[in-house]
Amino acid sequence: MGVPQPSVAHAHALPFPLISDAGDGTPPPAPAAQAELDENEFRELFDHAGGLLAILDVEGHFIAANAACRQILGYGPEALIGRTLFDFVQSADGTRIGGGDRIGRRHGDCAAVDSFFELLARHPHADGTWRWLRWSGSTHGERWYAAARDVTDWVVLEDRVGRDPLTQLPNREVFTNELTAALARREGTGTRLAVLFVDVDGLKQINDSVGHDAGDRLLAQVGERLRAAVRTEDIVGRLGGDEFGVLVESLSDEREAAGVARRVLSALEAPLELGTGPITTSASIGIALDDGCATSASGLIRDADVAMYRAKTEGRNRFVMFDEEMRVEMQARLDMERDLHQALARNELILHYQPTVSLENEKIVGAEALLRWSHPSRGLLMPADFLPLAEQNGLILPLGRWVLQTAAKQAASWALLDSPDIVVSVNIAARELIDDELIGSVRAALETSGLTPGRFCLEFSEDGVLADLGRVATRLRGLRELGVRIAFDGFGFGYSSLRALLSLPIDTIKLDRAFVAEFVAGAVPETRALLIATVVAGHELGIRVVACGVDDQPTLQAVRAAGCDCVQGDAAPRPAVQPSGAASPHWAGLLP
Repeated sequence: MGVPQPSVAHAHALPFPLISDAGDGTPPPAPAAQAELDENEFRELFDHAGGLLAILDVEGHFIAANAACRQILGYGPEALIGRTLFDFVQSADGTRIGGGDRIGRRHGDCAAVDSFFELLARHPHADGTWRWLRWSGSTHGERWYAAARDVTDWVVLEDRVGRDPLTQLPNREVFTNELTAALARREGTGTRLAVLFVDVDGLKQINDSVGHDAGDRLLAQVGERLRAAVRTEDIVGRLGGDEFGVLVESLSDEREAAGVARRVLSALEAPLELGTGPITTSASIGIALDDGCATSASGLIRDADVAMYRAKTEGRNRFVMFDEEMRVEMQARLDMERDLHQALARNELILHYQPTVSLENEKIVGAEALLRWSHPSRGLLMPADFLPLAEQNGLILPLGRWVLQTAAKQAASWALLDSPDIVVSVNIAARELIDDELIGSVRAALETSGLTPGRFCLEFSEDGVLADLGRVATRLRGLRELGVRIAFDGFGFGYSSLRALLSLPIDTIKLDRAFVAEFVAGAVPETRALLIATVVAGHELGIRVVACGVDDQPTLQAVRAAGCDCVQGDAAPRPAVQPSGAASPHWAGLLP
């Protein structure tokens, strides 16, 4: 439809009579002079109003606009006449609609509008900047009567609040809201949308090696590369930590989503410059497509998250599509989480005890409490079956407190008259080690049970130490002040520095079973030297050294020759459960 070229006069001549609604839409009768006076007054009000007022036809073309247009947008009303509202809206980016029934969003034209409408849109200013205007109005007959006010400052503030300060990308809340809106938009369109859950590989190691400032710079650059790798209309957000989200709309099939993921992986191939030298990183990506199964934004993000973890387990630097198999696995995980919440209340948790045997006299000198779950339908579950889930959902803390209390109570009840010095050990997870309530929980377990503190040992592993060595050292000293013993479990398999380890207030070093196996195999001379050095250094500092994974006689002879003090494994007595009503655990036979 052709648009007539109006004269400048159109901007000031009101093309409608004054309407005073009496309830039925019919203007009340009035003298001609009074009607003319009212129209003149209305014209004055229209021309001199502080806000932008406009009249448009049903196709969205401006018919009239007042002088406030110049104050708000920097050009006169004549620049609007004959053009549509959407000629002055920035394409693709940001028209937000709310509060109304319908309004067209196509750039360059405008669909018919019914009833009341609201529109928040970004318009170009004559000085080259942009202004956010909030439009509101209603229709009457063939006219659309609208008013607009400049809300740029409000939108800028809102935008800052909704953005991640490190990457300047939308934060998780904004990303989720955008996804919710996208799900509503795609209904009836025949197209699909996808969420890519992008997790940066190895950020923890980068933080540990070159510092958190460099890690922050890495995240900022990753955000820039993600933004450059996707389409202009796609939304990239930072979901938290090392996690990003990408919302991709108007997809015909999953191959298009896979193409976006490939571009993201490719964008991260080039080294990043962090001021400490170039660093290469990669990402693990999970993709969830809207297929009618996930009915909410949170559901799609969750599905993409599950797929991302699958990508990590398959080797990282790749993408994985969420599928029905993962949905089944996820449901099983949710069922397991529900059951784990109930396990404590149902008394389904039990402790087995792994003996620690002295190589000096071949007697039991310690008992390590091993948590087991007697699941009502799945049988006896090992820690690997449920503790990772407990660490993720926070249940590790109440589980840990139960183990502390139960192990202390059972140890105090044992009538170990022939071995009064047996020490009971409890494993402390990394999350527990930094928990401010740990010392209080240990103190309460000792006081409630009456167990002598010297017969209680807390074992921690490398992942707990590397999180924050200084903080861990302070926590361990606080535990030592209670009189309990401290053991480092799994030494030799990770990255721990022997010097850093020996600076901690520990009583026992437990050599990892893989470290021991490599030592016995003799294929790596450095391993043999390190194990012997650990034993010598430990003895110099009064630290007992326990070899784990001693499952056969050759291994037993090798660690005995290396000077280890104690052993755990199949060559020692097997794990024993605390018998119901028994005074002490049932131990298997002693070393041959």
